[in-house]
Amino acid sequence: MQKLSPQHSYPNSAPKPVPYGSIIVVTSVAATYGGCWGPAFTVASHAALGVVRAGVAVLKGTGVRINAVTAGQVDVGVDLSSKGEGFPPAGLQSKEVQERVIGLERAGRPEEVGRVAGFLASGFSSYITGSEIRVDGGASVMNPLTVPV
Repeated sequence: MQKLSPQHSYPNSAPKPVPYGSIIVVTSVAATYGGCWGPAFTVASHAALGVVRAGVAVLKGTGVRINAVTAGQVDVGVDLSSKGEGFPPAGLQSKEVQERVIGLERAGRPEEVGRVAGFLASGFSSYITGSEIRVDGGASVMNPLTVPV
């Protein structure tokens, strides 16, 4: 990961005159506020965020950065109507609930999460490491844990 690169001609290009690399951990907002998710999913999300925080010390001096993207509800085109372990209940996925508990009143799209990961991979985030960037449409501000389903 420790490589040098001149500035290229594509739009996101930024020169990288010093060794660099970027590790991006994609996890869930369950890492921050748990909630309706199953315990195993919540624990795994917390662990992923812990790896990011601990990774800063491990990667110190290498030029490699490590960050997390914590996604809220994202419409991935899968019907989660069963109450399987680890997934939010179907009631939390209804349009009515989305409008009530998400600031932008809708589920996110996969490409919206991907764009944040792309930013973290680019040179434009060269001074960001050990951070968690939440991509949840404002749900964490609306405090979805206190909104009745």
